[in-house]
Amino acid sequence: MNKHKNISISLFEAFYQLVVHGSFTNTAKALGISKAAVSHTIKQLEKELKVDLLNRTTRSLSLTHEGMLLFNYCKTLQNEIDNIRDLAESFHKEPSGTLKISTSSFFAQNILINLIKEYSKKFSKVKIEVSIEEKMPNFKSNEADIILGVNWTPPENIVARKIASTRYVLCASPAYINKNGSPSNISDLANHNYIPHKSRVTPLVNIKKNKLNPQTLPSNISANNIEFIKACVLNDFGIAQFHEYIVKNEIQNSQLIELLKDNFFDQQDIYIYYPKNKFVQPKVKEFVNLVINSQISI
Repeated sequence: MNKHKNISISLFEAFYQLVVHGSFTNTAKALGISKAAVSHTIKQLEKELKVDLLNRTTRSLSLTHEGMLLFNYCKTLQNEIDNIRDLAESFHKEPSGTLKISTSSFFAQNILINLIKEYSKKFSKVKIEVSIEEKMPNFKSNEADIILGVNWTPPENIVARKIASTRYVLCASPAYINKNGSPSNISDLANHNYIPHKSRVTPLVNIKKNKLNPQTLPSNISANNIEFIKACVLNDFGIAQFHEYIVKNEIQNSQLIELLKDNFFDQQDIYIYYPKNKFVQPKVKEFVNLVINSQISI
């Protein structure tokens, strides 16, 4: 007889959430229970398994070897638990629960706000939680149900559906160009101050295949927020690359000048992403359908 067969799944789930959130306090908030209850649950699991799962100090937590082994199994278990909950939720015709959406600042303020207004009128039982991000959230850790308004090559378990098209533009302010000159080709950027987005693997993206793509460019500033990068360019710090919709008004008003247009592809598709197993949930299905049918223009 397996002496561990009666251990509650909730103990393993609490352990998984503790590792993901990194502290008893954050885990308590995520699970909606007290910090003491989380601590008691973990101790109970260790007692049942007769092994220490955590190295505890006054300032930090770390996994023991056994804890790491268990956590790897708990990842799979948590995904299956989430799938079961998703299935149970799909039995209800009316969408409910919390819908977690991750998007950029621009999309949140210019696109998502109108979608949420329409969605909330139809589905008042859904609580919407928006995260403003410029990095890809972790679907496995339930950081998001939907990612909106980015371009990303997803793994096989993630669905990507096109919602709009844009293009990448390279630009600088007139004052910067007057002072430093305008680059005549990609190689000339080595003589300029370039402001990269920290999440990009290379400074420039969407370059035509017959053009040189530099792995590094001179830079005295970088950032992980595109709005801040735009502010830097408007204040004559240097040259940067944007989705066109971010700087369209500034280019039309001659606050910014587009550079090296012929070096970049004309189109970059923008997508909505969601895990395949999530689409069974009415709250996700209805929001995805709303976005697809809205014919977003950017």
